Amino acid sequence: MSQPPPPPNQPPSGGFGAPQGPDSEEPSANQPPQPPQAPPPAGAPAPPPGPPPQAPPGGPQAPPPAGGFGAPQQPPPGGYGYPQQPPPPAGYGYPQGGYGYPQQAPPGALGYPTPPPGGKPGGGGSNKLIAIIASAVAVVLIAGVAVFFVTRDDDGSDESKGDDKGSSQGASGEGDRKGNVKAKEIVSLDAPEVKTVTSVVGGWATDKVFAKSSVNEVVGFSLPDGEEKWRLDLKGGVCAASNEKTSDGKVAAIVQETVSSSAKCTRMVVIDLNAGKLVWDKDLPGSTTTSAENVAISGDTVAAAWIGGSVAYSISSGNELWSGKPSNCRDTGYAGGDELAVVVECGSFSSSQITVQKLDPKTGKATMKFKAPKGVQTARIASTKPLTLVVGAGTSLPTDVMTVDDNGKLKAKVTIGKRYNKPCSTEVNSCHTMAVGKDAFYLSTTEHAGSSDSGRTNEVMAFDWATGKAEWKASAGEKRTIVPIKTEGDDVIAYKLPAYSVGGEIVKLDAAQGKETVQLKMPVSDVGKGEQAISIAPYSARTPIIYENNRLFLLEKLISERRDHDRDKRKLAVGFAAD
Repeated sequence: MSQPPPPPNQPPSGGFGAPQGPDSEEPSANQPPQPPQAPPPAGAPAPPPGPPPQAPPGGPQAPPPAGGFGAPQQPPPGGYGYPQQPPPPAGYGYPQGGYGYPQQAPPGALGYPTPPPGGKPGGGGSNKLIAIIASAVAVVLIAGVAVFFVTRDDDGSDESKGDDKGSSQGASGEGDRKGNVKAKEIVSLDAPEVKTVTSVVGGWATDKVFAKSSVNEVVGFSLPDGEEKWRLDLKGGVCAASNEKTSDGKVAAIVQETVSSSAKCTRMVVIDLNAGKLVWDKDLPGSTTTSAENVAISGDTVAAAWIGGSVAYSISSGNELWSGKPSNCRDTGYAGGDELAVVVECGSFSSSQITVQKLDPKTGKATMKFKAPKGVQTARIASTKPLTLVVGAGTSLPTDVMTVDDNGKLKAKVTIGKRYNKPCSTEVNSCHTMAVGKDAFYLSTTEHAGSSDSGRTNEVMAFDWATGKAEWKASAGEKRTIVPIKTEGDDVIAYKLPAYSVGGEIVKLDAAQGKETVQLKMPVSDVGKGEQAISIAPYSARTPIIYENNRLFLLEKLISERRDHDRDKRKLAVGFAAD
């Protein structure tokens, strides 16, 4: 069984970021189904209650306390070259203001080690609403000094020396990719009418099919023509869906037991996208939750976590591989892809220890452990290989990006602060507006005034993965905004959002300098139509922005009752491909 974490004021042996071997104190909550575990010794204290109930996915995040987390953050003279911006539209809850480059915490502050010296690598480079509100209140109560050193900006030194290598290209960049880049709309899926807020999380694309979850079903469209191909009845609403898919086009979702809006999320299904068929449908062992949970795929393994337990299955056979029940430690969520990783939380919510582990997907055993520094309250996993985390220090809101090597050692930390958009939502696998490559990771800056009085803009920033040093920035161009969404090879793929009288663009930024090549140009759309029918902003992307085989798909994860003033039909998804 799990052992309690070290006392709250005692760092782990070896200091923060020291390698954590498989025998560290915080095991994954997962255990193989055989043999059964022995009961705890007589007189052992009862395990603490699980995390608080979860709110519907994608809800707005609670704003931080006034003045930011910790001491006020002041930009250096000149404001990093940008004037201060007004706040974003009400309701997003993200702190704004301040631009430019990452600032490293002072050496040794709260255990963050100074990254080891080294040159630039070759080639360039599930806490929900209640938990968020609780943590926002808690941050006011905990020691201000601790939070200050974890999250504050420092002297504002310009690590990339003002080298805006991408800005000279503006909106047009180095030019267009070979072949036609002009896109047309190929998918436009209307949202059905509902009487309450309804989860429709999930969307995937293969080379043959685009599929989107709807109310109690999944709808498939053939590619490249975008014609509706199949509808698969799930006999219940989708509570959670994998971001990943298998190499042969299978995906997973957690589904309600019935079509009732109040039904519990008790089933896992695996869907073959190319065939439009259900591969298998299983009851989750012991799940009684009615809110969205977490599911992720790595190789042939699909793993799910919910309040009260976790389980993993073989996708090909449907056999259970391992399962677990929370005690003092619980798996709060998984992320998949090249490897399988989990965020483990030990202790009570108000004084928890966060550990991120890589797992053997066949057994659930930890192969590497990283114990987050004291003060880290939440962790999202932006990439499993290389392991890249977005943590909330003293808050549920993201405050820092951390990179972790294969030995469980902290390599670099970049403070998000007010200069960069928060790249993740509340779920462990929700970092939809950042990208991670083998040598670099990429964030977007917050919006600021451009060279004209009427326009606003921002940049993509590249950071060396091993050191956290800023390498280059690439501008969105006048009156445009941009977010990184994935990497292809060594290069980063970014999405320029649509603006007045101009459609969005998919662009490739080369890893060495951030020079831009346009991949796909979407047609101009009015508000509420085309691209602008889906709610996306640089500081708020609640679902993955899917770009596969030079096709773009935008998704909604929640729909609600139509209002009398709604002029246009609401959309579940829109998709675009080269004309």
